[in-house]
Amino acid sequence: MSNVLITGGAGFIGYHFSKKLSDNNFSTIILDNLDDYYDIHYKLNRLSFLGIDTSKIEYGSEIISKTYPKLKFIKGDVNDQELIEDIFSKNEIEYVVHMAARSGARGSFSNPHEYLKDNIEGTANILRICSKHNIKHFVFTSSSSVYGSKNDENIESAKLKPISLYGASKLSAEIISETYSKSQDLPVTVCRLFSVYGPLGRPDGFIFKCIESIKNEISIELFNSGEMWRDFIYIKDVTEILFRILLSKPENNFKVYDIGTGVATKITDIIQILEKILGKKAKIRNVSGDKSENTITKAHKELMFKGLDIQKMTDIERNLRDFLKQENL
Repeated sequence: MSNVLITGGAGFIGYHFSKKLSDNNFSTIILDNLDDYYDIHYKLNRLSFLGIDTSKIEYGSEIISKTYPKLKFIKGDVNDQELIEDIFSKNEIEYVVHMAARSGARGSFSNPHEYLKDNIEGTANILRICSKHNIKHFVFTSSSSVYGSKNDENIESAKLKPISLYGASKLSAEIISETYSKSQDLPVTVCRLFSVYGPLGRPDGFIFKCIESIKNEISIELFNSGEMWRDFIYIKDVTEILFRILLSKPENNFKVYDIGTGVATKITDIIQILEKILGKKAKIRNVSGDKSENTITKAHKELMFKGLDIQKMTDIERNLRDFLKQENL
């Protein structure tokens, strides 16, 4: 069975995708540096759910899962050229899903060096080694932050004008990926992720924070008086789409997809749905806006993966109920 390297595999989406591959009998290698952008215990918990003994983690050492014999974890950095070369030389890597990144639009201007190093230099390092080893497919998870700010929900134009350093770094990595695809004959697919939510998510995610705030009667901070719209997509849909993309050869060796539903939901509507499900009223506190945050984000239908059940994907209340059920298991 095919060997897949997932960088950033201890992250929210990385964990779910690693589990998806393992459940489908793929040989999977997770590489993650376990940075402290948010509480590291979230990542360690995800790894433990995959059967990784987190007490044995050491930089550069392989740990084989107790649950999935074909899954192993390596703590390491995508900028570590020697380590990445070693992983490729010891494993017949056929596919790479590059999810490792310094995330978050708001903090990117306060720490620019880390964003440029991880998101641009790290991606270039992985691409160089992938090209050298002639892998079958390089899938890069980019972000909706590469798009400019929209003020009209009906605007469908896909203009690449990031307003955060994070978005700019992801767009730069996209351009480098396309360059490798065309000049080095490397099959590349870019997947621009929108607002992903679900079990074991990031603590800084909007829906995650809303749930915790309502449960604990803590105020939810809203930018722009709640006049913001997001394309929320459930993690189960994301992993299924990424799985299909990984196994399909990109058209003309390079392809870009928006990984979203194509529907923008007002964030205050999300709060109302959660109030209904949880049976508790939310406390709201309006705060000043952030210029690095887009007003509206929505996947462009012409860039979405075909053959999707959009009606099911956009049933947010059903997905939120499933999310909360999973969280309470």
